[in-house]
Amino acid sequence: MRKVLLVLLVLAMAAPALAQTPGDAGGGKPKEIAGLGGPKSDLENEAAIRKLYAQYTAAWNRHDAPAMAAFWTLDGDYMEPDGRHAKGKSDVEKLFTQEQQTVFKDSTLALTIETVWFINADVAMVDGKYDLSGVRDLEGKELPARSGHLTAVLMREDGAWKVAAGRAMIPVPLAYREKQ
Repeated sequence: MRKVLLVLLVLAMAAPALAQTPGDAGGGKPKEIAGLGGPKSDLENEAAIRKLYAQYTAAWNRHDAPAMAAFWTLDGDYMEPDGRHAKGKSDVEKLFTQEQQTVFKDSTLALTIETVWFINADVAMVDGKYDLSGVRDLEGKELPARSGHLTAVLMREDGAWKVAAGRAMIPVPLAYREKQ
């Protein structure tokens, strides 16, 4: 009986602390808690993530594969719209290097980040769209410009936001959808 009462006492004491969310100091008032996010830090982190993608776009347009890959975590991965997959920062850099020296060497990327969702203070999901022009096939013939979407999971690594998983896709019409 003593053990049951002791457990109930501990739970009763812990309940108020467990009921608070990381950005809530009680009474519904937002409060910044170091490392746990909140309204102000979410805005700052969103700005940092948007800046990261602006820098990534600039690196792409310089065709600087090592700079592009520097935005990935050590074990991060990337998947192309056709399913080609690179796992680990060094493989991501190899893929980017091969592409930037061949089919994308004359390309121009325009990237728009549409949403940044914080899963917790150190993990975010990003959705965006991109337009890519100047792509050439392996014979050097310029291909039509393409537009697509991207989704990425970012993590804070060594104090900086890095891409842990990036997925690019090119929408295709589905046969069962009505034409609009």
